[in-house]
Amino acid sequence: MAAATAAAAPPRRGRWLRWLLIASAALLALAALGVALAPSALEAQKPRIAAAVEARTGRQLTLAGPVGLKFSLFPTVTMEDVALANMPGGSRPAMARVGRVEAEFALLPLLSRRLELRRLVLRAPDILLETDEAGRPNWVFAPPGTASEQAVPPDSPPSAPPGEVATSTPRPPPLSVERVTVTDGRLVHRNGVTGRTRTLAVERFRTEPVAGADGLLRLDGAVALDGLPVTVGGEAGGPARLFGASETSPWPVRLAVAAGGAEARVEGAAAQPLRARGWRVSVVANVPDLARFAATFPNMPAPPLRDLDLSATLADPGPDAGRRLPRFSDLRVSLGANDLSWLWPGLRLSGLRVDAPRDDAPFSLEGQAAAGAVPLRLSGSLGAPRPWLVGAAAPEPWPIDLGFGAGAATASLKGGVADVTRGALGFDLALAMRVPDVAALSPLAGRPLPPVRDLSFDARVSERGRGFAAGAFLRDLRVSSSAGDAAGNLTYVIGQRQGLVGELTSRRLDLDALLPPPAATAAPAPGAAAPPSAPPAGDGRVIPDLPLPVDALRITQGNLRWTLEDLVAGGVPMRQVLVAVAVEDGRARLDPFIATLPGGQAMVRGSADATVDPPALQVSAQTSGFDLAPMLAALRAPPRVAGRIDLDADLRGVGRDLRAVAAGLSGHLGLALVDGTLDAALLQGLPPELRRVVLPRGAGAGGAIPFPCGALRVQFEEGAARLRALLAETGIGRVGGEGVMNLRDETLALRLLPDLRVGGLALRAPVNVAGTLAAPRVGVSPEAAAAAGLGALLSLQRTPDRDLQGLAGLLGGGGSGSAALP
Repeated sequence: MAAATAAAAPPRRGRWLRWLLIASAALLALAALGVALAPSALEAQKPRIAAAVEARTGRQLTLAGPVGLKFSLFPTVTMEDVALANMPGGSRPAMARVGRVEAEFALLPLLSRRLELRRLVLRAPDILLETDEAGRPNWVFAPPGTASEQAVPPDSPPSAPPGEVATSTPRPPPLSVERVTVTDGRLVHRNGVTGRTRTLAVERFRTEPVAGADGLLRLDGAVALDGLPVTVGGEAGGPARLFGASETSPWPVRLAVAAGGAEARVEGAAAQPLRARGWRVSVVANVPDLARFAATFPNMPAPPLRDLDLSATLADPGPDAGRRLPRFSDLRVSLGANDLSWLWPGLRLSGLRVDAPRDDAPFSLEGQAAAGAVPLRLSGSLGAPRPWLVGAAAPEPWPIDLGFGAGAATASLKGGVADVTRGALGFDLALAMRVPDVAALSPLAGRPLPPVRDLSFDARVSERGRGFAAGAFLRDLRVSSSAGDAAGNLTYVIGQRQGLVGELTSRRLDLDALLPPPAATAAPAPGAAAPPSAPPAGDGRVIPDLPLPVDALRITQGNLRWTLEDLVAGGVPMRQVLVAVAVEDGRARLDPFIATLPGGQAMVRGSADATVDPPALQVSAQTSGFDLAPMLAALRAPPRVAGRIDLDADLRGVGRDLRAVAAGLSGHLGLALVDGTLDAALLQGLPPELRRVVLPRGAGAGGAIPFPCGALRVQFEEGAARLRALLAETGIGRVGGEGVMNLRDETLALRLLPDLRVGGLALRAPVNVAGTLAAPRVGVSPEAAAAAGLGALLSLQRTPDRDLQGLAGLLGGGGSGSAALP
């Protein structure tokens, strides 16, 4: 019995309209039976009409305005200011209000319990369809004293097969409407769960019978959805089939809709239209300007795309479909030519097409575009879209097979997602790229790319965290090109800090080959005068205030170890290179960098701490037998000095730029040079006569001066660099020194002590170096010059004069030259 009662339950959606029409039918029946009654008699029937409607719906019907009757062969009943109450707790008292109702009906069909409206006019209708916070709709009615159907979710499946109606439930009278006219209306839908409200303003809407088609109505209207003007035209089934009075055939619909420059055609039928059951429609749409179409839709950002075409067949998912999203088939979406410079500079789409034969089968993609002069291509397929839309009862793999092209370069992404029922879980993708010429992709990158050829990249990509939210794993990574190779495993970490973790090995890597080509300079026009040289920029300091990227340590975290058999950097070939870098919690550590260079091995360690203010930095370096020639070549410096050098340095400082670090530098620096030479060009500033005397015999302007050994040790204390030891021994003598170089203001206070043998003369004259690093001042005091002259004279005497020796000593010079040089 309960099942029969449930099966007999009338459809919930659209019942407010049915009961409104029942009220009209009751009023029309009373008018037909009492046609001779005076209008005052009709006014007296208003309480009975309202009571009848409330008995069937549980809602109060208010007939505030007059009720009139125009008697003829087809009488017309008029009502003004009609209102139907809303559900308890609704957002407003009335669910529906109509300013004026005019209904012209036929008398004879009433005798057989049929209501035939020849004309129905609704002026200023205002209808509210809403749900409360629990999702219960106001269009579900229940007579007083019965269990409310509002407790039943509005989209619950029917309790009985479609079309079954219990014999104890009376059907409403069969209804047919020939012509309907609606003006100045409004239909509001309010979602009480989300709080979202949509409004359909009806400027005009009318229907009329289609000649030669039984029960088919022609529709024509102009409405506005949330301010977006919409025009509607087409054909649909009549009310008799809509309200279930005749179920011998589906309720047909054929519509053409235009809004915001977009057009759509809908054609199909529904077995139970008011219950949204058993429907199937074909949709064809064209949107010339997507941004214009979406401008009036709230919370619907749309990219500025043009020429969007869509066609699909949509169908009822059935009562057991879980989330009630429509099924679709024969889906085709295409985009025409579009300027996508807003997405990437110079990017232009030629066309894009998506084809999905069914929502439970893979769909394909194909597109062409260009970035500048580089043609781009996309093709491939992705898994079925339905698991993403409605989920699945069991985990389902979701395949991915995509191919990309950019000029002669190609890339592919193949694999899949293990489970898409709970979001994307278990990405396992094979990424491959082949680039014959990297420089050819410069227009795509927007800047010059290095001239690397035959680039090959392969890796297995999987997610670190759901949907790559925490990064990605790159396993079995292999890279090869004309610039070198690399292989290993990497993890890209995304979180509060991000970075790389892993280990790489390389047989060969040429960092110079990875540099972009230098920018071309325009040749001056023939005969054009050279522009005046610009004055030197800056503040006259040698140490630049170059910012150091220490703040990046606060957002970076990683640990990378890279071993290279051969490395080229700055023209310097290196072998057996090891680089180990770690960044954690705002602290970075280079420990170590080891490389075997020509003539010896170099090792560097360093650290940076961005957790203190100002940041602290430290670097230490050691070399043994380091050949200066390739080092100077790497620094692009003239090869003025050659030899092998030993280095021992340990320096510490604080600051955010190089100048600030130098101003507070502490530590030590030690250098030792052996088997060296000096370029004779360093003496070009001397007069020719003196240069011929000073240079060793046979050494021309481009010759070399022997530099057997040299040593330097500098102690740094809070930016003050103090010479603890300075000794340089050359083929013409030796030089010592002492003094301080202040790195805070770059001032110099140095004293060089040369002890030279020139043409049989012994020269000893202290040289003072003052000024700044940018403008040093070199000079000899008069006393030192006089002492040097006396010393030179004494060096020529076979028996030095003792009085002259004493005078030279008082002036600061030496005595006999025999004790100065061996």
